[in-house]
Amino acid sequence: PRDEIQLSHYSGEDILDLFRDRDNDGDGFLTTYASGNSSQSLRWNRYLKRNWFSTVSLTRTKYRYNIRNAFEENELLAVSDIEDYGARFIFEKDSVGKGKIRTGADWTRHQVSPNVNNTAGSLAELLQSSSSRGRVADELALHFQYEWSPIEKIQINSGLRISGAVISNKNYLFPEPRFSMRYALNDREALKFSYSRMVQYMHRISNSAVSSPTDIWYPATDSIRPQTSHQVDLAWNRNIANDHILLSVEGYYKTMNQLVGYEEGTNLFLNTDFQSKLIQGQGKAYGVELLVKKNSGKLTGWISYTLSWADRQFDEINGGRWFPARYDRRHNGAIVAQYAFNKRWAVSMVWEYISGSRFTPVIGQYAILAPTLTGADLIPVYSEINQVKLASSHRLDVGLKYKSSPSRKFQWQWFVGVYNVYNRANPIGINIEQDETDGSLRYTQPGLFGMIPFLSYGFKL
Repeated sequence: PRDEIQLSHYSGEDILDLFRDRDNDGDGFLTTYASGNSSQSLRWNRYLKRNWFSTVSLTRTKYRYNIRNAFEENELLAVSDIEDYGARFIFEKDSVGKGKIRTGADWTRHQVSPNVNNTAGSLAELLQSSSSRGRVADELALHFQYEWSPIEKIQINSGLRISGAVISNKNYLFPEPRFSMRYALNDREALKFSYSRMVQYMHRISNSAVSSPTDIWYPATDSIRPQTSHQVDLAWNRNIANDHILLSVEGYYKTMNQLVGYEEGTNLFLNTDFQSKLIQGQGKAYGVELLVKKNSGKLTGWISYTLSWADRQFDEINGGRWFPARYDRRHNGAIVAQYAFNKRWAVSMVWEYISGSRFTPVIGQYAILAPTLTGADLIPVYSEINQVKLASSHRLDVGLKYKSSPSRKFQWQWFVGVYNVYNRANPIGINIEQDETDGSLRYTQPGLFGMIPFLSYGFKL
C-alpha cells in the first residue's frame, strides 16, 4: 500500500537515405542519416508518515547519430553521441501551513563524444580519420519549492535551485531562483506572473540554419562558461461558456548570456578541435502567445498563435551587431480539433503553420586572379548573417480513431490517417544553382515527404 515501483524503456531510430544522380547514369552521391535514442528509468515512490511522499529515480539515456557520405569508392563517416546517467531524490509534503513543500537533489553524469570522422578510398589521402577528445561532466543540484496561498485570491509558488558542475579542472556553482504568482480577479478570470533564472551546462552547437541531425552537444569547460538566462512572463486567463472554453494571452521576455556559437567559416562536420573555434555571446527572445481552448463536449481542441522574435550578438560575428537567430520563427500557429461521434469513434485534424528559419545568402561575387595566373577565381559575397528567411512550412493531418468498449479490462485502440493531406513538400534545405548563360546564382528549396498515410495500434491492461 505504501510503495510503488515503475520501470520504463524506450528505444528508437530514424534512418534517411538521400541519393543524388546528377547525370542520370546510376552513379551518384549517397548520404545516409541515422539517429536514435534509448532511455531507461527505474522509479520508486514511497508514502511516508505524516503526509510525506518520497521518490527515488535512476535514469540512463543515450543519443547517437552518424552521417555517411559515399561516392564511388570514397566514403566519409561522421559519428557523435552523448550518454547520461542520473539519479534524483524528491521529498514532498502537503498541508505545511497553508501550502506544500517539495525538496530534493539531482545528479547527472554526461559522457560526450562530440565528433568522430572516418574516411575511406582516395578521400582518405586528403582527409585523415580523426576524433575529438571525449568529455565527462557531472551536474549536481539541490532545490526547494514552497507553494502556498496567503489569501484566497492569491497563489504563490517560490523556489530556489542551487546547481553546479564538476568538469575536469573547473567547478561551477550558480543560484537559480524561481517565483510565480496567480491572482484571481474573479471566479473565471486570473492574472499570472512568473520569473525564473536558469543555467545550462550542456551546449548545443548547430551546424546550419536548417533542421538536420548534425547538431553537436558539448559541455562547459574551463574556458567555455555555462549559459544563463532570465525570463519573465505575464499572462491573463478567462473561462467562458460555463467554463467550457479557456481564453489565454501570455507575453514573455528572456535574456540569455554566454550563448555558444562558432567562428565564421568553421565546418563543424569535419572539425574535431571544438574548443578553439567556439565563441560566446548574448541573446534575447520575446513574444506573445494566444490560445483559445475548448475542453469538453463532443468537439474539443484549441486554436493557438505565437508572435515571437529571437536575436543574437557575438563580438566576433557580423561586426558585433545584433542579428536574427536561427530560431527566429516569427509566426507559429495551430488548429487542433477532435470530434467524438460516441465513446468508440472519433475523428481528428491538426493544421500547423510556422515561419521559415533564417539563413545567410550569397548576394554577389567578385573575381580575383587565380594563384596559378591562368584565370580568375570567383569569391562569394555574403549578406549580413541570417538576413533571409526560408519559405514557411504548413501541413494538415487527419485521423480516424476506433477504441474498445470502455467497460472492457483489455483496452485497445486503432488510429488511421494521413499526414500532410494536401501533399505539400515543406523545405528541408537550400541548394545554390548557377545559370549556365550569365553565371547568376539562384536559390532553390527542395522539399521532402509529401502525403504520408499512417496506421497505429495500441493497447493497455
